[in-house]
Amino acid sequence: MAGSSNGSRASTTIGTAISSTIGSSIGAVALADLLGRWPTADGPLYRLLATRIARLSDTGELSPGLRLPAERELAGALAVSRNTVAAAYQMLRDEGMAESRQGAGTRIVPHRTTPAAVHRANGFFAGLLETSQVRADLTLATVDCAPQVAAALTDPAAIAGSQAIREVTATSGYFPYGTPMLREAIARHMSERLDLPSKAAQIVVTTGGQQALDLLIRSEVLPGQPVAVEDPTFPGVLDALHRAGARVIGVPADAGLDPDRLEHVLRTHRPALVYLIPAHHNPTGLVMSAAHRQQVVRLAAGYPETLFVDDMTLAELPLLDAAQPPPLAALGLDQPNLVTVVSLSKVYWGGVRTGWIRASAGLVSRLAAAKAAADLGSPAFQQAIIAALLENQHDDIVKWRGDWLRDRYDALTTALRAHLPRWTWPAPDGGLTLWVKLPRDTRDANDTRDASGPDGGVFAQAALRHGVAVVPGRLLSATGGAGPDAHIRLAFTQPPAILAQAAAALAKA
Repeated sequence: MAGSSNGSRASTTIGTAISSTIGSSIGAVALADLLGRWPTADGPLYRLLATRIARLSDTGELSPGLRLPAERELAGALAVSRNTVAAAYQMLRDEGMAESRQGAGTRIVPHRTTPAAVHRANGFFAGLLETSQVRADLTLATVDCAPQVAAALTDPAAIAGSQAIREVTATSGYFPYGTPMLREAIARHMSERLDLPSKAAQIVVTTGGQQALDLLIRSEVLPGQPVAVEDPTFPGVLDALHRAGARVIGVPADAGLDPDRLEHVLRTHRPALVYLIPAHHNPTGLVMSAAHRQQVVRLAAGYPETLFVDDMTLAELPLLDAAQPPPLAALGLDQPNLVTVVSLSKVYWGGVRTGWIRASAGLVSRLAAAKAAADLGSPAFQQAIIAALLENQHDDIVKWRGDWLRDRYDALTTALRAHLPRWTWPAPDGGLTLWVKLPRDTRDANDTRDASGPDGGVFAQAALRHGVAVVPGRLLSATGGAGPDAHIRLAFTQPPAILAQAAAALAKA
């Protein structure tokens, strides 16, 4: 666990990082994840490090009395010299934020903090919560607003029609299920475009895909219940699962999910939920084969008490000219435990914050009740705009996004091959990211740990000091094993020129 002082690799999962600060100590790798982009401001590294640790202490994310990692271990995790960590700890002691005792290490000095401030942050999302800037942020796979969407948001009546605008503004504005107009549009969209016959009663509108996953987990998973996920996977689902107290089980998926291994997990653990990304997997970009899809659907039929979640957030982002694979639910129409999650954040724009869940009417009712308790419903006015875009301009938006995406993918991969020819990654079928495996000698000179292999976390720290933010593989892993630890995830959503510059900077790192 991250609470142990040995800084073991087992401390590197998001769930362990969440619980690690509640005990008496925190491992070096877990602390490195919490620190976020600490070295990106101006000033001496030791001062930046001390300031960031003090900030985490002030907010309660590092709890009072917590023992900090040994200087040598933290230096290795941050790819800095031991003197830098020693100076940072001394600065914390000088300012009354920490104290050191022989044999007891350095601890955060107890001070007032509210119980609700106990750490529950996810290192992956630290960039969203910080004001620090980097020259090239390759961590979050966020996309520019599609021009059709920008035009609709600027002049809603031009796309939705004045009558539709008047109708929605004449209501209370509270729609936990989503507005009837958008639910009908989504049902038609899924029936006609995805070959998944759907009714409005099977749709609940959510504030993006992240809320969709959170609602499913909070409604269908009890604390302590096992949940199976691909490993690596989308870190947002790992965060939601650990917050819900689920027991997360990873199924290796570097080269694609093996349904036989999933069957073993189902037979052994009887998970409450299985979370899958069959189309343009995050982070590998791979597509599950038709044969494996059929096998997963058969497994779902054999385990009706387990909910199988098909996340299609990236399904409409191909890099190749290939037909979009059908949702799992389209292959098992009579199986109520097959659930589909869709989001428009990666195709339209993250700012529209619109997604949905397609499920059985009974499950949709439970999810709507949970959503009502969370936010009473997503913004109704915006749903009128999204409904019109979905019905009239969706194909144009998808085409525009595909061209936008391929330009950026080509820019990053070309630059990486030129500057870092030893880096490797599975050729993605689509999506927004590369799952890069680092060569064995990718290691910082200040890393004091054994040279058993590359460390994505150490490299991410070094990259920050060259102005580039990347995601260490461990933040996408349910297990934090050696495989994910040797990887980094690179999002190719920045402008092509920035991506080319980032590759050159990564080579220097």
